[in-house]
Amino acid sequence: MALEVGEFQKAVEYARAALLMDLADVGGNVTDVCHIASMGGTWMILTYGFAGFRDCDGRLSFRPQRPEPQASVRFALTYHGQELGVEIDPVSTTHSLRSGNELTSRHGEEEIVLHSVVGPVTASMPSEMRPARKPFWQDHESRTLRNSSRHLV
Repeated sequence: MALEVGEFQKAVEYARAALLMDLADVGGNVTDVCHIASMGGTWMILTYGFAGFRDCDGRLSFRPQRPEPQASVRFALTYHGQELGVEIDPVSTTHSLRSGNELTSRHGEEEIVLHSVVGPVTASMPSEMRPARKPFWQDHESRTLRNSSRHLV
């Protein structure tokens, strides 16, 4: 949420807190249990937050924002039975289709078509790592209005 409203430094602080919940034993009870919600939250911070992953109306998109200048983020996700790999490093983002036939997504404003037989696609990182984005509620409102107008016709 902090990234959505332009609070980049707060987003980094919240990400560190979620990540360290178990690693630093913040609650003093790691020997008893793992904090599954914190683990899920950490994954969401990395994918939705810093990788800028969105699934809007069945279209995948990414708008990466690295938490630190030299940081790298790598993750995989399954979408409609196809496994997508994403690796964000200091100078580029690599998208690969690990299993499946073809998958179309967006990297910033660029459309990317992935094929498992062709190999990964690498997109360069923009010089400004914190691109402006409408807060999620504004995007949701515009989608809701578009969907509502379809039903009125």
